Amino acid sequence: MHPILIELGPFKIYSYGFMLALSFFVGILLAGRRAERRGVSRDIVQDLSIILIILAVIGSRVLYILTHRDHYHSIIDIIALWQGGATYYGGLVLALLGAVLYLRRKGVSFLKVADICAPSVALGIFLTRIGCFLSGCCFGSPTGCAFGVSFPPDSPAGFLFPGSAVHPTQLYSSFYGIVIFVILILFDRRRSHDGFAFALLCILYGAARFTVDFFRYYDASAMMTASLTVNQGISVALALLGVMLLIILPRRG
Repeated sequence: MHPILIELGPFKIYSYGFMLALSFFVGILLAGRRAERRGVSRDIVQDLSIILIILAVIGSRVLYILTHRDHYHSIIDIIALWQGGATYYGGLVLALLGAVLYLRRKGVSFLKVADICAPSVALGIFLTRIGCFLSGCCFGSPTGCAFGVSFPPDSPAGFLFPGSAVHPTQLYSSFYGIVIFVILILFDRRRSHDGFAFALLCILYGAARFTVDFFRYYDASAMMTASLTVNQGISVALALLGVMLLIILPRRG
C-alpha cells in the first residue's frame, strides 16, 4: 500500500491524513452551498464545521484507542493521527453533541443543519476510507475470496497477517459511503420535513456498518459479545434512531 503519499526529504504527507483533510475540505464546501439554498447562514455552517472537525478527530481517536489498547504503548503512538487509527462512531457521537449545543446557542434548528450536512458525512466516509486502505488500517479478517488483499509487512494488516489475504473492509466502507451519498442527494428533493436526510443517513449507515463489521478484524477489547462488536451495537442504535425520527417527525409537522 502507500501509507506515505508524498515524501520530500524529512517532509512527509501521509495518505490517511491527506484523505481525512480532503474529506473535511470537500464536505465543508458542499455543506456551505447547501446551507445557502436552505436559508441557513454559510458562516454558521463554516463555524460549526471547525468545531465538528476538532470534536470528530478527538472522539474517533479516543474510541479507537479504547478498543485497540494493545496497539498503543506511548504518547507518540496516541497522537500519531497521520498513521491512521480512528473509530468513526467516537467522532460522530462527540460531534453530534457539540453540534446540538452550538446550534441551540445560535437559535438554529439542529435537524435542518443535520440535513444540510448529511451528504457531506457520507462523502467523507467515501474519501477517508480510501486513506484507511492506503495506510493498511481498519482491515478485515483473513479470507480466501477473490476480493482478498495482501498488505505489505510494514502496514498494520501485513504485520498482523503476514502473507495472508484479508477482506479490504476499507474499500467496502468507501463503497457504501458513496452509495449513501448518492441516495441522500436523490431523496433530498423529496424531503417532507426537517430531519429526513439525517434520519435516512442514520438508517443507511447503521445498516451498512453493521454488515461490513462481520468481515472486519477487531481485537477482543472491541467485542461486545462473542460475535458482535461494540460498533455493531452502536450501529443498531443509530439505525433505530433513524427509524424513530422517520416515524415521529412527520407527526410533529
